[in-house]
Amino acid sequence: MAPELVRKKDGEKMKTKIIAACIVPGILIVCIITAVLTSGCSSASTKSPPPLVTPATPVTTLRATVPALTPGGTCREGLIWCNDHCSDLSVAIGDCGACGNACPSGQSCLSGQCCTKGQSLCNGSCSDLTADVENCGSCDNVCATGSVCHNSKCLNMSIVCPSGQTECYDEKCYDLTSDNMNCGMCGNVCPAYSGCTNSVCVDMEDVNYVNPPDIVINMPV
Repeated sequence: MAPELVRKKDGEKMKTKIIAACIVPGILIVCIITAVLTSGCSSASTKSPPPLVTPATPVTTLRATVPALTPGGTCREGLIWCNDHCSDLSVAIGDCGACGNACPSGQSCLSGQCCTKGQSLCNGSCSDLTADVENCGSCDNVCATGSVCHNSKCLNMSIVCPSGQTECYDEKCYDLTSDNMNCGMCGNVCPAYSGCTNSVCVDMEDVNYVNPPDIVINMPV
């Protein structure tokens, strides 16, 4: 074989080895990169998501709906705070006029003053309007001199009656010893089937009693 041809073939063989030597490392590098990327994607795709964390619900403490009673509580208009309660000092029997001022038994509280039940308050004083000559029937209704207040009416008691008779609350004169409607005292009415004798109501149905002819029997109507 000619020397030039031999050198040409040897050059081609060397060139093929160089190309092979260059191609193999390149392929290896590409494979390594591909393997790394594939491993990363697989790992990322199979990685479990982080667990969900539910925030804890805060604990709320509810206050009592009814506050404890303390001195100086708040009352609606017209009432006063007395120790542990609201009170109307003008009418409260237990706080009449002032906290803790209790009216005695049988009395009521009138505008902050204790009075006997049935009485009224006139000019700061308790009064029985049925019998008070200074307040007869109403406050400041004064009866005339010589008059009395009876059943809330001023009566003239200065009438001069015949001997043995007495003026009563109807401004008339009666014999209290025998009058069945005013027996012994004005307004004392004898019961049915009885009569007034010596200022006493006597039962006319008593079998042991002899009826005098001058006694008038009170018959029922």
